[in-house]
Amino acid sequence: MHQPTPEQKAFLKLRLPENYAPVKQDVDALKQWLADAANASAATNPAESRKLLIGLEDPEQNTPVARLQEIVQRCCEAVVLDRNNAAAHFMLARAITELGRFDEDTYHGQALRDASDFAENAKQLAPKVGKAWRAGIEILIRQGRHDIAYEQLGELQKLGIAPGTHATLMALWHERQGHWAEAAQYYEKAVTYATNNARRSELYTLEALAWINAGKKSDADRALMLGLLEGGEQPWIAHNWSVLKNELGNSWAAVELNRRALMWDPGFEAAQEFRDYLQNAFTQLKRPWPGAQMLQEEQLRGIALPGCDTEIMVKNKLQPWSPPRRGERAKATRTFRTGLEEV
Repeated sequence: MHQPTPEQKAFLKLRLPENYAPVKQDVDALKQWLADAANASAATNPAESRKLLIGLEDPEQNTPVARLQEIVQRCCEAVVLDRNNAAAHFMLARAITELGRFDEDTYHGQALRDASDFAENAKQLAPKVGKAWRAGIEILIRQGRHDIAYEQLGELQKLGIAPGTHATLMALWHERQGHWAEAAQYYEKAVTYATNNARRSELYTLEALAWINAGKKSDADRALMLGLLEGGEQPWIAHNWSVLKNELGNSWAAVELNRRALMWDPGFEAAQEFRDYLQNAFTQLKRPWPGAQMLQEEQLRGIALPGCDTEIMVKNKLQPWSPPRRGERAKATRTFRTGLEEV
């Protein structure tokens, strides 16, 4: 995928993101309403304000654009009904941040400034909730204000309220400055606090990418295996692990993981292109294209990873894959919306 040049990124930042533009008017109207002293004593309806958030999940990078826009609109209404609804401020900050994204590293400056106001409101209203801190610190990191972000990360750590959130943000802080080994270590730490398989899979994958950037491919190899073990049928993880296996000189494992990626998503273009590359390499070496096979990790563990061929499992007496269960669940703390927060 083509990455924008620094000049293109500078140009993009001048243009309001098309995903944010449809709700920008709602955000501006809410900011004006909050700034009007006459509204400070307006009647509130906390119950109705909370009802507007029912059914909404915390905005994340993978949240669909239409859903993010819906979150902005409903949260704006919720804040008017109750300006002290910390959850609405937090979700509004996160949704605006994601709608202001051009790519992984490029965010629109105005969108981040708009989001920052609501993130600060959330922290003031719920100073002992990690999520409220998360929204503001993420924005500071995106803005490149690393010194201030680091100070706030120190304050969050002293509070001792959300070590998982702190570890994830520390990983992001190091990542944005190119400290890849440190980022990977913090992602590894964050895994220990994650309460579900999908989140642990995501963190292991982020850890693997950090290790790859740090030039430590063997550590990335382990992290991708754990990501697939936790996440199940994840073609993106299988593809990246396939590419890594090939770089490590294990073309047979690369072929098998590529097979699994395309089995789960036959239209995955990157995996299709890599299959063609591998097939060409096998042809040049006059090697037959292999069928389904067992990975070394499966042989050593005696347990199949997701996508292992049924006949291979039976032949090698492998235990079937199932999502691993944590021996110890992460602790939970009271939060402003659901009553539980991943620490």
